[in-house]
Amino acid sequence: MSEEQLQEERTTTKTTEEPQAEDNKETKEPDIDERITFHCKLCGLHEKVHYFGRDPSFVYGLTFSEPTYIMRDPFQPPIPKWKSKPEYFIAIGAHCINCNEMVCKDTACSFYFKSTYCIECAKVAASKFPTDIQVKIKKQLAMGH
Repeated sequence: MSEEQLQEERTTTKTTEEPQAEDNKETKEPDIDERITFHCKLCGLHEKVHYFGRDPSFVYGLTFSEPTYIMRDPFQPPIPKWKSKPEYFIAIGAHCINCNEMVCKDTACSFYFKSTYCIECAKVAASKFPTDIQVKIKKQLAMGH
């Protein structure tokens, strides 16, 4: 294998492994420069978030069922460090379980059934869902487009 092919394989492997690696890390309190960039593939929402994973340190008593992009609510004042109170947060998006692309939680962009699906993958997989879920997808598609 040539040096070019090896480099490409390393880059591809690193790219596909990033979401799992982020999920297993303990996330410390980020500085502004350390925030994670989120970009929805469908609507183009572009935002800097504070955390990617299932268990953010600033959200008490809640563990997400899938790795999620989360930010502190920018409209709430910061909680003093000496108070152990939960903070308000916004779950911005996740990776589509099918195509692994970032997608926001807006109903025009994603559908959630056990995991997040981008709306394009939800359309393709709709016939594989239970009948009542198929009805919900059809309603969501009719409202969003």
